[in-house]
Amino acid sequence: MTLAITPGTVTTVPAVVGSDLRVPLVTGERVTYANLDHAASAPCLQEVRDAVDELLPWYASVHRGAGFASQVSTRVYEQARDRIRKFVGARSSDAVVFTRNTTDSLNLLARSVPRNTAVVLFDSEHHAALLPWRGPNVQRIPAPSSSGAAVVALDRALAAAPVG
Repeated sequence: MTLAITPGTVTTVPAVVGSDLRVPLVTGERVTYANLDHAASAPCLQEVRDAVDELLPWYASVHRGAGFASQVSTRVYEQARDRIRKFVGARSSDAVVFTRNTTDSLNLLARSVPRNTAVVLFDSEHHAALLPWRGPNVQRIPAPSSSGAAVVALDRALAAAPVG
C-alpha cells in the first residue's frame, strides 16, 4: 500500500504489481511504463498476488478431486462464493456464478433475461457491453455529462420503459 495525500485527506492506495516497471524507448532511454489498456487486462494488485501465491501450492481440481489439495481448493472456492454473497448483500440461497471475464458475464446475463425485458444502456458503454443485448425493449441513451445526469437519464428511461 502507498499513501495518497490530498488537502485534508490521507488515503491508502493499493500497490499495483508492475507499477515500477521501466521500459525502453526507441531513443534508448528507459521510462516508467504507463498501461492505458486496463479495460482489456486490469493490473494485478499486490494484495491479490500475495493471496494467489499463498494458495498456489494447494491449487488442485475444484469439485473433482478426492485428494487433500483438491479439498483445500474446493473449500477456498466455496468460501469465495460466500464472501461475494455477503459483500453484495445476497441471500444465502442466491447463486454466485463465476465466469471467465466481464464479457462472458454480460453474455450470460443477456441470454438469461426474458426477451421482452426492458434494458437501458448508455451509448458510451464498451462495445462488448452493448453487443449481447437484443430485443424490442433495448434502449440506448446518450452518454451523460456527469453522474447526476446519469441518474436523471436512467430514471427517465426506466420510467418510460414498458412493464412486464
